[in-house]
Amino acid sequence: MNRFRYIIKRLLIAIPTFLGITVLVYLLSSLTPSSPLEILFNDPMATKEQMAAMEKALGLDQPVYIQYLHWLGSLLGGNLGTSYRTGLPVASMIADRIGPTLILPGTAMAITIIISLPLGIMAAYKPYSGWDYISSGISFVGVAMPNFFAALVFIYLFNVKIGWFPSSGMYDSSGVRTWGMFFHHLVLPSSVLAIQLIGSLIRQCRGSMMEVLQSDYVRTARAKGLLEPPVLVRHALRNAWIPLVSWFGMQIPFLIGGAVVTEQIFGWPGLGSLMVQSINARDYPAIMGITVVIAIVVLVGNLLVDLMYNLLDPRIRY
Repeated sequence: MNRFRYIIKRLLIAIPTFLGITVLVYLLSSLTPSSPLEILFNDPMATKEQMAAMEKALGLDQPVYIQYLHWLGSLLGGNLGTSYRTGLPVASMIADRIGPTLILPGTAMAITIIISLPLGIMAAYKPYSGWDYISSGISFVGVAMPNFFAALVFIYLFNVKIGWFPSSGMYDSSGVRTWGMFFHHLVLPSSVLAIQLIGSLIRQCRGSMMEVLQSDYVRTARAKGLLEPPVLVRHALRNAWIPLVSWFGMQIPFLIGGAVVTEQIFGWPGLGSLMVQSINARDYPAIMGITVVIAIVVLVGNLLVDLMYNLLDPRIRY
C-alpha cells in the first residue's frame, strides 16, 4: 500500500513538471527567428493572401499561449497533431523512430555495464595497482571526450582507414535487411554513445566499492573464511548498488541528449535525428510530440529508479 501511495504521489508531482517542460519548449520554439511559413513557402511567387491563408489554417495567427492551449487540448485528447513538414501524423512518425532510439541507448548502456563494472570493481579491490591506473586512465579519457569528437575519430579509424564498420544508417544501401547487417551498423554509434558513460561509471563504481569494502560486515565475511569472489559480489557489490542505481537514473537525460548528436552524425533514424530535422523546419507539432515522449521516458525512468531502492535495501521506506 505504501508503494502504491508513493507511486501516485510521484505521478501527481510529475504533472506540473511535465507541463513546465512543454511550456518551456513551446515558448522557446516560438522565439526562433523564422516561422514555419518561411520553410513551407519556398516559392518566391507566393502571395501574401496565400501566406495569410496558410497561417490561419495552421493556427499561427493566434497568440502563442492560445496556440499552446490548443496543442495541450489535442494532447489530452490523444492527438499529437500533424507535422508541418511531412503532413503525416506526429504519432506515426514517432512510432517509426522510437524503436531505433531505444535500441541505441540500450546497447550503449549494456556495453557500459559490461566494461565498467569489472574495471571499477578491480580498481577498488586493488587500489593504486596496475588495474587501478588502467581504469583511471580509461575513465579520464572517457569523461573528457565529447560524443561528436569520439564519433569523428571512430569514423576515421574504423570506417575510413580500416573499413571494418559502416558509418551511416541502420542497413546497407542494397535494400537487403538482415539482423547481422543491423548489428554491424550498430557497433560504431553505440560505442561512441557508451564512451562517456564508461568513464563515469568506472569512477562511480570504484568509489562505491571502496567505501563498502572498508565496512565491518565485509571484514567479518573475510574473517569467516569466505573466498574473495563471494565477498566482492554477494556482500560488497550488492550493497554498493544503491549509488550505482542513482547514477543510472541520472544518465537517462544524458543518454537521450547524447543520442541526438550521435544519431545525427551516424545517420541513425531515431528520434534524435527527427528532432533536428523538425527544429530546422520549425515543425512545432513534431518538436512538441518528441518532447512529450522524452519527458515521459525521463520521468518514468526516474520513478523506476526510486522504486528499485526499496528492492535493493528493504530498510528504505517510501
